[in-house]
Amino acid sequence: MKPDEQRKTILIADDVQLFIQLQISYLGRQRFDIHTADNGREALDKARQILPHLILLDLHMPDMSGDQVCRILKADPATSSIPVVIVSSGSREFSRNCTIEAGCDALIYKPVRRDLLLTMVEDILGTNQRNQVRVSVILPCTILHEGKETLTSIHSLCSEGAFIESDTSFIRGDMFTCSLTLPDEGEAVRVHSAAVMWTGSLRRGGPRGVGVKFLSLDPDSRARINEFMRLLVGTEEDEAGEASHVEAAPEP
Repeated sequence: MKPDEQRKTILIADDVQLFIQLQISYLGRQRFDIHTADNGREALDKARQILPHLILLDLHMPDMSGDQVCRILKADPATSSIPVVIVSSGSREFSRNCTIEAGCDALIYKPVRRDLLLTMVEDILGTNQRNQVRVSVILPCTILHEGKETLTSIHSLCSEGAFIESDTSFIRGDMFTCSLTLPDEGEAVRVHSAAVMWTGSLRRGGPRGVGVKFLSLDPDSRARINEFMRLLVGTEEDEAGEASHVEAAPEP
């Protein structure tokens, strides 16, 4: 039985009904055809039966864990291409290792944030409708992830997120703090929480990195980014359609 191609199908598996209903309320039945399972074996059976476009698996379930279910699905040619997102309340290191080793496509931690879940699901399914203006830039950026600080660059920016050059092996759902320096401004804009939405390159031959969503950005910082973008877009229009491009020297 194949899902309706006009309406994306999602399978949600969790042994706690409260978490299932919470995810359903975040995603909305009016937007997606949602199926549910109460344990790992039921999730495996339903995945094979309905062939959903996306599966959200609780990591810790009775009789079969989420990563075990994912391993089986990824080993089966009939289900190997279905994106699998692990939803976990366990430790970040353990959950991340399980996600990577099982071949899962992304990881979300409980308590699940509505904005993060929606953005990730829409990006994976290709149903997102980007209304935010994005500008091409080269701005110095510092990432702090798992106690390690890395100096890098931002290559695309809007008030909701950015593309950050990075050679770190991030996965969808990884979270870190970062700061970016706008031209002619002394104090850096600090993003207290950013989540990886995708990994790869903006364009063929371009630098590899991560597309991130800003989860925690104070109103003043958002206003500074918006004002910078407004000036940049205005400059682009004044230059008769030339591509907007700002370069700033890396921090020492």
